[in-house]
Amino acid sequence: MDIFREPRVTLIARPQFLEPAHLPVQWLGEGSDGERLAEYAGRLCYMSQRNPIHRTTAEYLENIKKQGHGSVLEHSVYVLLIEGISRSCSHELVRHRAGFGYSQISQRYVDESHAAFVVPPAILGDPALESDWERQVAAAQAAYVRAVEGLMERYAWIADKVHRRKLAREAARSVLPNATEVKIVVSGNARAWRTMLELRCGEGAELEIRRMAIAGLRVLQREASALFSDFEIYVADDKLDAARVTYHKV
Repeated sequence: MDIFREPRVTLIARPQFLEPAHLPVQWLGEGSDGERLAEYAGRLCYMSQRNPIHRTTAEYLENIKKQGHGSVLEHSVYVLLIEGISRSCSHELVRHRAGFGYSQISQRYVDESHAAFVVPPAILGDPALESDWERQVAAAQAAYVRAVEGLMERYAWIADKVHRRKLAREAARSVLPNATEVKIVVSGNARAWRTMLELRCGEGAELEIRRMAIAGLRVLQREASALFSDFEIYVADDKLDAARVTYHKV
C-alpha cells in the first residue's frame, strides 16, 4: 500500500505565443510565452505596441495586476498534472469552475486493489494517529478487494469481461475512503489560477488543498513569475506554508 504525505504537481503544458509579423510589439526585458501573450493582449486593447512608457514585460504585467485588468490574463493557459491528493481534496478543487478544465482518474475503470492513500496533514507527525489511520485505510482496501472478487463471481454470467469488471468496481468503490489518492489533469487560465490560489493558499483554507495550492503556486511562479509574482509564501502560525497576494481578484 503506497502512502502520500505531500502532493506532486507537474507542469505538462504551457502557452505558445506566435507574434504576428504585421503587428509586433517593442519588447523590453525577458518574458515567457504566457507572459508575452498576456502583454500582447493588453497592448492590443490600447494599440500601444510601440511601448511608449518603455516598460519591461514584468513591469507591464505588474501594472496590469495593479489596475485589475485581469481579462488579458485569461489568454495564458497552464496545464498541471496533480498527483498525491485525496478524492476529498479533488472534490474541493473541482468546485472552481470558471476558466478550468478537469480530467480525473475513474474508479469505475481503474483497479484500486493497489491504490495509494493520502495522509491528512493534521495527522502527520503523530505516530499513534498515523498508525491508526493506516490500519483503517488498509482495512478499507482489503474490503474493496473482497467486494470486487465477490461481484466478479456474482456477474460471472456476463461474457464481456470489461463490462463485468466495470460493474464490480463501480460497486466496490463505495467502501474506499475519501483518502484514496487521485491523479488529475487541470487546465486553467492565469486569471482562474490566481483566483483559486488566492482562496486556497490562505490560512483559512482546508489544510490538504492549501498544501496542494502552495505546490501549484511554486510551479506557476517558476514558469511565469510575472503573472504570479505578487503571491508571497510564508510560514503561518500553524507551522505550515501559506500565501498572501497583493492584488486581489485581478
